[in-house]
Amino acid sequence: MKSRAQSFTSPTRRTFLQSSSAAFAAAGVGGIGSFIASPVFASEYAPGMTGGPTGFEGAERFQYNNTMSEGRAIEGIKALQAAGNAPTKISMLLTDGAIGQITKPFPEGGPSAKEVWERETGITIDIIGAPAEDIFKKVMQDVTTGGGTFDIYTGPWNSTGDLVSSGGAVNCSDFVAKYQPDWGDPERGTTTPENEKLLYTYAGDYYSFSLDGDYQTWFYLKGLYEDPRVQDAFLTETGIELKTPDTWEDVDRISKFFTGKDFGNGPMYGNGNLMSPFWGLATFYARFASMDFPNFFFFNEDGSPNLNSELGLQCAEEHVRSFEWSPPDALTFTWAEAYATMWNLQIPHTAIYTNLVKFGDGFNPDGTPKSKATGMIGSHLPVGRRFGDQINRRSVLYYSITAWISSQSKHPEAVYLFLQWLSSTRTYTWMAGNPGGYFDPFQQSNFKEPLVAQSYQPYSMETIPATIARSVPSINFAGQTALDNALDEELQAAITGQKSVRDAMDAAQGKWEKIIKRQARNGIVEAIQASRATWPTLVDPA
Repeated sequence: MKSRAQSFTSPTRRTFLQSSSAAFAAAGVGGIGSFIASPVFASEYAPGMTGGPTGFEGAERFQYNNTMSEGRAIEGIKALQAAGNAPTKISMLLTDGAIGQITKPFPEGGPSAKEVWERETGITIDIIGAPAEDIFKKVMQDVTTGGGTFDIYTGPWNSTGDLVSSGGAVNCSDFVAKYQPDWGDPERGTTTPENEKLLYTYAGDYYSFSLDGDYQTWFYLKGLYEDPRVQDAFLTETGIELKTPDTWEDVDRISKFFTGKDFGNGPMYGNGNLMSPFWGLATFYARFASMDFPNFFFFNEDGSPNLNSELGLQCAEEHVRSFEWSPPDALTFTWAEAYATMWNLQIPHTAIYTNLVKFGDGFNPDGTPKSKATGMIGSHLPVGRRFGDQINRRSVLYYSITAWISSQSKHPEAVYLFLQWLSSTRTYTWMAGNPGGYFDPFQQSNFKEPLVAQSYQPYSMETIPATIARSVPSINFAGQTALDNALDEELQAAITGQKSVRDAMDAAQGKWEKIIKRQARNGIVEAIQASRATWPTLVDPA
């Protein structure tokens, strides 16, 4: 039985959302999901621009004309309206914590994205929220019952294959060819052409609209690492100087060292990575991907899983052992509780969603620190394993809010145009800077924008794109939900001691093999083979 340091109180996901809303209310911009009238739009745009936000310094950076992706979307809507083929309202099912980035005015003196769209098109956007963990269940309920409640579904990027195979999503390839979004623009869009295909296409066609950048990024308490007391204690105990980790071996050494230590803020836990059902899969997949050089794939090219292979078992052993250094309630954590452990200086490091720093590092509008960790956090490259004089640093894309057009929508072309407008690089960059929700940066233009750096901290502006370049895709082909659930169930059984690691991975292997066999008619083996081409080959010198 491992010893536990004192327990702590962390916010639930609901109280996290409520506290975030309260912070915005204090700043005069209202709560999540509210629509507040912003100042009257300026009558003039920058020279040559015809649309976009106004009313704040730098607004011209997000404005556009009909030669640009957003402007083409607006012109397309006007043409549909002239032909009588446009709706008066578009309904959108959206992860509740992201609603504010569409509905909250930003920055001071500016409008909301919702307001700009409705002003320019006259089409109302009706947003219905749902929890991140449950939203895809609502999507599939609408699909299977034929409810037709929503024009737009959102949910995890990983669920694309399941939605497409169910017939629930519209193939947008013709719309993409017609309206030419700037998602893959070499200077403003995704970091690579492969990344554009990964985020926006499935089986060679366009189905998805990326509204997030959930590449698991490493953050650490830089202020703690640089404390001479900590450095001396680490060197004495391990014989190694404390620095940011390069490998999972380094991660585990640091996690073990900090567990139970008190450097003035109470006893700590060393492992800040998510270990809980659903959310903890990202941690396992990232470790798994680095087990071989340059990658260790979840599946072989013939579709057979690697879970109970020698390297798969080693990965699972390491993953389960790392729970020894986790907070006592780690198996109940969502990202919100995990964030709180770093904000309260109770963990030294974590690989997690990048808005950890948007909500926890910096200062509130009244000048108070957002958390105890304000000014103490830094970021570093993903970790991997040494192979000779090289390290295959690997992270993973996991969850990442994605939109799809419901196949039951009566106006798919108009809905497409709204989503093109929303996800194009000017509108999205503006939204990414807005601290009102969870849309995280991932486009090249995002990392060049001062408003984004203000929210996500300058130290992230190089680390996040470097992480993207080293990230593998988690599972997103048809059968994903069943595959993830099967693995998750067995990992949790091993973590909680109900099964040995060997028995758990043997069971997970068997479940995956059966799922792949059932999904063969949906092209799962071909999807596995296509997915391998999107994995990075970039490695770093040791």
